[in-house]
Amino acid sequence: MNLSILDKQLIRSLIDDSIPFHDVMSAFDIRTSIGNLTPEVYAFVYVSRKGRYHLVMNGNINAETQYRVFCHEIKHIIYDLPTIGYVVGLDMQRTTIEEAADLFKLA
Repeated sequence: MNLSILDKQLIRSLIDDSIPFHDVMSAFDIRTSIGNLTPEVYAFVYVSRKGRYHLVMNGNINAETQYRVFCHEIKHIIYDLPTIGYVVGLDMQRTTIEEAADLFKLA
C-alpha cells in the first residue's frame, strides 16, 4: 500500500477516537507490537518482504514517551520509507531524517 498517497487519511484516522487503533493500523498494513527492547532503543520500524510495515515499540517506556515515539515512527512510515531505502541503524539521532521525525506530531 502506498502510504504517501494516504498520509492525511492515516493521520485523520489516528486522531479520530471512533475508530479502534488496531483497525486503523491494519487498514494501512501497519503491524504494531510491543517488545522488551534495551533501554537505548525506544522503537524501530521496517518493511517486511511482503511489503507490510512493522512498528516495534519498547514496552519499558512510559505512556507519554510511547506516544512521542509512535508519532516519530509514523512519520518515517508515511514520509521516509516510501521514498528511501530506510536502513535500521544506530547513532542516527542527529541526521536530518531523525530530527524531522522528532518534530512530527499527529495533532
